[in-house]
Amino acid sequence: MKLNINMFKKNMPKSEQKKSIKRSNIVELLGGILIIIFLNIIGNYVYTRFDLTAEKRYTLSKATKKLLKNVDETVLVRVYLEGNELPPDFKRLQNETKEMLNQFRAYNKYIEYEFFNPSAFDDSKEQREFYESLARKGIKPSRIEVKTPDGVKQQLVIPAADITFKGQETSVQLLLDQSYVSNTELVNNSVQALEYTLTDALRRLARNEKQRIAFLQGHGELERHAIFDIQMALTDYYSMENITLNGNVNALTERRINPKDSTDIEFHNKFKLLVVPKPTKPFSDEDLYIIDQFVMYGGRVLWLIDALDIEMDSLANRSQAMAMRMDLGLGFDEMLFTYGVRVNPNLIMDIRCMPIPMAGGSMGNNPQIEFRPWYYFPEIVPLSKHPIVKNLDVIKSEFVNGIDIIDNEIRKTVLLTTSEYSRVVNAPAVVDLNVAQTEPDGRLFNKSNIPIAVLLEGEFKSPWKNRLAPSFTELPEMGYRSEGEPSKMIVVSDGDIIKNAFNYKQNYPYPLGYDKYTNIMYANKTFILNAINYLCGDEDYMESRSREIKIRKLNVAKIKENRTMYQVVNIVVPIGIVILGGVVIMFVRKNRYKKK
Repeated sequence: MKLNINMFKKNMPKSEQKKSIKRSNIVELLGGILIIIFLNIIGNYVYTRFDLTAEKRYTLSKATKKLLKNVDETVLVRVYLEGNELPPDFKRLQNETKEMLNQFRAYNKYIEYEFFNPSAFDDSKEQREFYESLARKGIKPSRIEVKTPDGVKQQLVIPAADITFKGQETSVQLLLDQSYVSNTELVNNSVQALEYTLTDALRRLARNEKQRIAFLQGHGELERHAIFDIQMALTDYYSMENITLNGNVNALTERRINPKDSTDIEFHNKFKLLVVPKPTKPFSDEDLYIIDQFVMYGGRVLWLIDALDIEMDSLANRSQAMAMRMDLGLGFDEMLFTYGVRVNPNLIMDIRCMPIPMAGGSMGNNPQIEFRPWYYFPEIVPLSKHPIVKNLDVIKSEFVNGIDIIDNEIRKTVLLTTSEYSRVVNAPAVVDLNVAQTEPDGRLFNKSNIPIAVLLEGEFKSPWKNRLAPSFTELPEMGYRSEGEPSKMIVVSDGDIIKNAFNYKQNYPYPLGYDKYTNIMYANKTFILNAINYLCGDEDYMESRSREIKIRKLNVAKIKENRTMYQVVNIVVPIGIVILGGVVIMFVRKNRYKKK
């Protein structure tokens, strides 16, 4: 016999029915409370969130999560970006900073932060002393112009923070140093770099010892003022030296002799990485041997090479110049060939290129300057998915050469290539300024994706194998190796890719990658930093540095045109949804209890 529970309920007295409904409501309420408590308990131990943004802006990188997991002491972040009258752009930077720090704290309970208002002092003397203390730390206030109903006024903002960890303190600027962009673009770029800015400071505090990097000198390499910006950027992570080899076998690799046994000699590289920034003079065989043995013992090398000798200065007083082959020594090309690449003595012209200023007529006594495409300066768009170049912006190059990849046991990864509309001009090549005044012939630009930067990884073989006398290679104090330990190197066929422009009148360098004529900031600096980080085994730096967060601007013209409609929609639609929901609930309840 089938029982119908509703029949029992109908036969129950009304008082019993009310008590039953009351008990059911209490049970539902207690059940809901228990579920909420249970979910909160789980939430304390398991952190998760759903990031639906296209660029995953609210998801920390794997490198950042790894760093935060290793933090075992309190990290205090004191942010000076606080105040009630912050401009909208800086208010956004403040909110994004809070959001980022909240994400950090969700992954590690030792992360603590506070926001401090620099204008909250009642005593002017205390405030002056506070600003002086910030200046000693290198924190620079930003003086910005804010539009108000009464006009434009200047306001002092301090987008900076102090970070304290393990008794050490460092200061960071939350606002990037980019005077060539608008405030909105500047704040957006700063938001993009926020995760890297904060984690970078934390890494510096947590790092006990810096790895050593050597910049090679003595073969006509770039002068120090031309690599000033990249060296300053590296000082926070690495210990750097400018070295000259001069045939000294101990310049890169040191020999430690056991005092008890003179035949027991240990060999250790002094540096993790050797940077060769655009040599222009021949290498001696002794210097090539020293570099080769540095590689055989696991040393890494960043080669920044020009195969042809040509500079824009050659075109300063004439319209043509000859690009001749760079003489770096007979053994230099052979060494790179043995490692797995060949830098070709040619120039690559590319339709996708940088513009240069040229005289285009005159108005009265004033010459008119026009920007014309200079096909010898390709703009490089990274296509590879390798972490070194992934998500990088455009990179500028000057008089770049093609690279051939040699088939051997070394693993090669092409990092940078030209566009699909390239042309190769073999040496000796005539460089003519008039080329910029004419339309390119598409039939000549028939080469595509020519490699100009290649990563090599593996166990390299020495080009000196079977070329040196046994009486030399068998000497214990030489420690010669014909096959090396696992190592890495990057070959870039443009020495100027690491070169920063310099203002000789005011005696200061421009940022690496900045073009002073077009005010465009290229990604050269990020590329070089990523390359050095990868070669030094610091891949964790790259992921957060190369992150891109898109700013989605409102259409101001459309807002003004349809302002009334948007106001009505924003007010009426939410109220209408609430009313509609109430009506639906009312009908559902009415039908349900009517059936009962």
